[in-house]
Amino acid sequence: MRPVRLSEKAEFSAGKFLPQLLYGSRWVRAFLLSLSPGQELPPRADSEAMLGYIVDGQAELTVGSETFSVGGGEFGAAEPGQIRGIKAQSRCVVLWIQVSAAERSADD
Repeated sequence: MRPVRLSEKAEFSAGKFLPQLLYGSRWVRAFLLSLSPGQELPPRADSEAMLGYIVDGQAELTVGSETFSVGGGEFGAAEPGQIRGIKAQSRCVVLWIQVSAAERSADD
């Protein structure tokens, strides 16, 4: 896979945003979220682990029962089954990585 310049991949929409799949495999999926102020991934539990890296902008990151104000250069993580979500406070670019919680065999 060729390197990806995230700043060139960001695509903002005034309506509903659509996460861009940057990479997908059996175990890992990496999405780019380009969020306008107020747009969000509503908090919900998920069966996968999550890492969210704020590339640029400001957002509220929910992990479990807590909500944190995060900005460019910061990241958060959630364990499988833990509630997670993000809401943009300003125009925001986020690298959202989901890692499968399924057991891997030695051949994977």
